[in-house]
Amino acid sequence: MPIDNNSWRERNGLFNITLWIHSSSNLSHTNSTPFINHILLLSLVLFLFAVSSELLVFFLLFLSGDIELNPGVRNYSNLKICFWNLNSLPSYNFAKLSLLQAYNSLHKFDIICLSETYLDSTISSNDPQLSLAGYKIIRSDNPLNIKKGGVCIFFKETLPLNIVNITQLKECLVVEILYNNRKCFLVTLYRSPSQSLIEFDGFMTNFENLIDSIHSLNPYFIIILGDFNAKLKKWKTDDIDTNEGKRINDVTSSYALSQIISGPTHILPHSSSCIDLIFTNHPNLITNSGIHPSLHPNCHHQIIFAEIDFKVFFPPPYERLIWHYKRAHQEGIKTCINNFNWDRAFLNKSIDNQVNIFNNTILNIMSNFIPNEIITVNDKDPPWISHNIKQKISYKDSLFQKYIKNGKNVFDLRKVELARFDIINAIADSKKKYYERISYKFINPNTAPKTYWSILKSLYYDKKIPVIPPLFHNNSFITNFKEKAEMFTRFFPNQYSLIVNESTLLGHLPEPPNFFS
Repeated sequence: MPIDNNSWRERNGLFNITLWIHSSSNLSHTNSTPFINHILLLSLVLFLFAVSSELLVFFLLFLSGDIELNPGVRNYSNLKICFWNLNSLPSYNFAKLSLLQAYNSLHKFDIICLSETYLDSTISSNDPQLSLAGYKIIRSDNPLNIKKGGVCIFFKETLPLNIVNITQLKECLVVEILYNNRKCFLVTLYRSPSQSLIEFDGFMTNFENLIDSIHSLNPYFIIILGDFNAKLKKWKTDDIDTNEGKRINDVTSSYALSQIISGPTHILPHSSSCIDLIFTNHPNLITNSGIHPSLHPNCHHQIIFAEIDFKVFFPPPYERLIWHYKRAHQEGIKTCINNFNWDRAFLNKSIDNQVNIFNNTILNIMSNFIPNEIITVNDKDPPWISHNIKQKISYKDSLFQKYIKNGKNVFDLRKVELARFDIINAIADSKKKYYERISYKFINPNTAPKTYWSILKSLYYDKKIPVIPPLFHNNSFITNFKEKAEMFTRFFPNQYSLIVNESTLLGHLPEPPNFFS
């Protein structure tokens, strides 16, 4: 393509400018190689942009180091973890789990740690009342099998996670998270405030042994979340230094663990303290942390959370073709099928080609006479969660932050409590309307069979697995979708073998006699 003189003159001038920038950098920063490299790279990019946008695209693709035919959008996010002492999960007919679902629809946590779960052997982990769609649960109940204390973890089914049995602590869970073939450990625990001095000594011995055992495994990252029921001015300036707080701080400090929560996590009408804590050996990997208000008025513990700079893959949205069969033009379909010359289409074709012709023809006819559309399918919130509920949760969070900022006065705390009651009522009302709606469809004789069975399945078992979970193969987790597909592709062909013999396909068969003519 011809280039006019003015255009080339402008580009040549820009190239001269980039050369001047580079020469200036050499004069001013003769001992700063990284600076010179960045300036040179910037100069080259500016010149390429001036000369040819195509060259610039090629240059950027070359720098990327990896080129895929259609890479699409990378679905990654930071690893999000939260901890909440919810003071009994089964209470109020598992109402706190509904509150947790609504809260998580806004914050999308990968791992949810709970303490004082009050679960025992009478409540199965497969109980539908204990299910959280898209999550698995692991538990460590009270060792006496009574409805008191206990911890559990809900984690996303797409997350590669292993339970590690290396602790003598009761009401404690230790898990290993696979991240780029590095060992990352998460610990969640509960320490009862009613422990005697002897019991606390035992707790500290087991706690220190646990940290030491994890360190012996050469971990890349450690995070410990729990209700320690211990206070220290270092964690919250207006708290007192208790013996429990000092000893816990001494042990964690000796292993270079930093405590990152610094606000009130247990709030009463006229006092507050920081007893729900997060320790980590890599605070620089924590991109965000803090405190969210409690979800229930009878629970004085607030929710603590942390976001870790681990790029966690989550299932991407996918497209699906939907057919509206009720609006199909049946006469048009029949006419097209009857008028199509099947004998001519199949003449001298192999069986494989005949099947392809048949499939393509039928699909083409159906697409012309049955309305259809392509929809995008994504992970869904529970059907009763509305935009209004999410707005109320966000409003309550903002009121809580104002309560902290304004010095934790009772007036602001009352606003948070009123907002909390408003959310509970909104969720109860939304769930009631949803179940009334599906109940009507369920008993309605005109309900389509597909809708009927879909409702029955959702009522009987609320869990769903959105994707194939991580696969454990050769002592490592396979999490990448492409690697899992290739693994299945290699596995299933080996499960059968073709029978090779001299059998042949039958030729053209005569028309069967019509006994009804």
